[in-house]
Formats: sequence, structure tokens, C-alpha cells
Amino acid sequence: MKRIIIAAALLLSAMQLPAITLEDCYRMVRENYPLIHQYGLTEKMSRYSFENAAAGYIPRITLSAQASYQSDAVAFPEEFNSLLKMAGIEMDGMPKDLYKVQLEISQTLWDGGYARAQREAVKAEQEVSRLTLDKDMDALKTRVNQMYFGILVMEANLKANIGLDTLMTSNMRVVESAVENGTAMQSDIDKVKVEILSLRQQRVQIENTLKTYKEMLAIMIGRKIEDDEVFEKPEIQLVDLSMNRRAELLLFDAQIRQIESRKKMLDVAVMPKFALFAQGWYGRPGLNMFNDMMYNKLTWNGVAGITMKWDITGFYTRRNDRRKIELSQRSVAAQRDAFKWNTDIQQTQIRNEIDRMYRLKESDEEIVRLRTSVRKASESRYRNGVITLNDLLRDMTEENNAVISSSLHELELLKNIYDLKVVLNQ
Repeated sequence: MKRIIIAAALLLSAMQLPAITLEDCYRMVRENYPLIHQYGLTEKMSRYSFENAAAGYIPRITLSAQASYQSDAVAFPEEFNSLLKMAGIEMDGMPKDLYKVQLEISQTLWDGGYARAQREAVKAEQEVSRLTLDKDMDALKTRVNQMYFGILVMEANLKANIGLDTLMTSNMRVVESAVENGTAMQSDIDKVKVEILSLRQQRVQIENTLKTYKEMLAIMIGRKIEDDEVFEKPEIQLVDLSMNRRAELLLFDAQIRQIESRKKMLDVAVMPKFALFAQGWYGRPGLNMFNDMMYNKLTWNGVAGITMKWDITGFYTRRNDRRKIELSQRSVAAQRDAFKWNTDIQQTQIRNEIDRMYRLKESDEEIVRLRTSVRKASESRYRNGVITLNDLLRDMTEENNAVISSSLHELELLKNIYDLKVVLNQ
């Protein structure tokens, strides 16, 4: 019955504390990063800009009103007025106070391709903004790798430290028995105690470093990490060295396309634009000037037609503007090549480090096995009085160092593999 209760407790504990994986941390840090909200903001701003760009062919309606007074107005010469008076016609001329309430409607027929070029520019800008955020998000993975594998290294060191502490504590009883039998001195016990105390001091440092790593990772992923939560060791994965998916490379390409959209805007800016228009107003003066001069009344008036506008000043600067745009494209292309060059160097360094870790790892297991065999033999030889305590302590320390080195090599191999995945964004 007791065994059943213990097994159930262990099972419940395992169910309550699922292992934390590296992929989980990637996901959580992305969800918790403050700039994640920028994606939605960028999308909304781009949508509004795109809708505004698409409004180029929407009819434009303008309502205006005007009241003014002028120092002089149109009137007939005195001689002509005299002739009109002789005919019994009074015509005082145009009034000096003017009034108008006007409604104007215009409809673009062809804008030279400006609206389409503007929409393409908005899309290019949105892509650049999104990829800039992707670049910042991808950079978080490197920081997660540092924290995550730092935790795994500290846990491995802590495990080795506790293992050596347990081993020395068990050998302490052997030394105490030897002292009681007169085959060892009290100083031998003191030596073992010093080693155990030193180990426990190291354990305090390891535990403090482990706590720091966990707290930093907890801030990044946005949730508390319990002391007894398990960090899963990632599996060794294959990396396709020919496939570089870095967001920076895509960003450079998007920037080149964005500059290309500016070139299209430059081309359409010198094209003529055609539009229909209609104006209607109520006021004075109207279109019939003679009627205004005779009756001095507010009237309804209207005009409709087609317009053509062609701003040719852009031709004067177009050549230099195109050259500046081409230089900008070449500059971005040069930055892209430089980034690719640096990435290739970084990739080569990490790949060589992975190869080195693989070679070291091949002999780690055998070294640990041999060190353990030597330590066990030394324990037997010490009990038989063949070697000194110093020899035994040395062999135990060397075995512990071999275990730590083996764990460190394995974790460094994994970290380099996942760093390479980050470098290539796989």
C-alpha cells in the first residue's frame, strides 16, 4: 500500500510539472515581447494608407462660401452710359460687394498611374516594417539560447557537485574508520571535510548562477519558473547549411523593392492627369455679367467640363532623382552582401566548433568510464593502505571533472547547433 501511495505521488508530481522545452521558450518570449503588438499597429497603419491611396479615383466634392468687397468693379464708360440713359436704360455696373456659395465635384479619369504606384509603395513599406520586426524577434532566440543552455550547464554542474559531495561523504566514513583503527590520522578527516566544504561553497555559487539564469529567462518568457521545474535537453538536429532564411536578407530585398517603388512614383509624377469637373454656385457675380450689372441679384450658375494638368517641372530634376534612387539601391545591395559575408564567417566558426565538439564527445564517455574505474580502484587501495588520501581525493576530483567536461561538451554541441539554426533562421 505504501509503495502505491509513493508511486501515485510521484506520478502526480510529474503531471503537475511538465518539462520546459526550448521551443516553448521561443514561443513564449515572442508572445511576451512588447514589440509583438507592433505587428497589429503596422498592419492597421498600412491598411489605412492603402485605402487612402486607393481613394485617388473617388469623386472629390468641395463646398465653399465667399463674401468680399473690392475697391473697383466692372462698369461701362461714361459716354456709353449716357447713350443708355438716352434710351431709358439705367445700368450702374457691377457691384463692389461679392457673394458666392459654391459646390464643386471632380472625377479623375486618369492620374498617370499615380494611385497604383502609391499602393505599391504602401505595400513595400508594410513589408519593410514587418520584416524589421521579424529581425528583432529573431534576435531574441540568441538571448533565449544563452539563458536556456546556461541553465542546463548549471544544472549539470550542480548534479556533478552533489554527486561528488555524496561520494566524499561516503568515503569520510572510511577515513573515520581508518582513524579509529589507527591506520590514518585526524588530518585525513580534516582534508576530506575541507573538500566537502569547498564543494558546498561551489554549490552555493552554482545555485546562485542558476537562479539568476532562471529569473532572467522568466522575465523574457513572461512567467515565473518554479525551482523544481524540469528543463528538457533539446535533441540534436540536422541543419541545412545551404538554406539561409535570415529576416535581414529578406529585409534588404524588401528595401530594394521599396526603393524601386519610389522610382515608379518618380515616373508617374511627370505624367499628365485628366479629370471631369462640375461647378455650381449661387451668388453674385454670375456668368451673365450684363444681367448682374442691370439687376444686381444673386443667381444660380454652373460650369462643367474636362481638365488636363501636366506639371513638367519634374523633368528638370528627374534625371538626378533617378540617379539618387539607383545609388540607394546599390547601397542596400552592398549592405546585403556585407551581411551575407559576415553571416558566412559566423556560420563557418560555429560549424567548426560543432565539428570540434563532436570529436571531443566521441571520447567523453570512455574517459568518464576510465576515471570511474580508477576512482573505484583508488578507494579499494586506500582501504588497504596502498595509497594516501591525497591520491584518492585527486582521483575523485578528476572523475568529477571528467563528468562535468562530458556534460559541458554535449551542451556546448547542442548550443552551437541551435545557434547555427538561429544564424540561418531555421
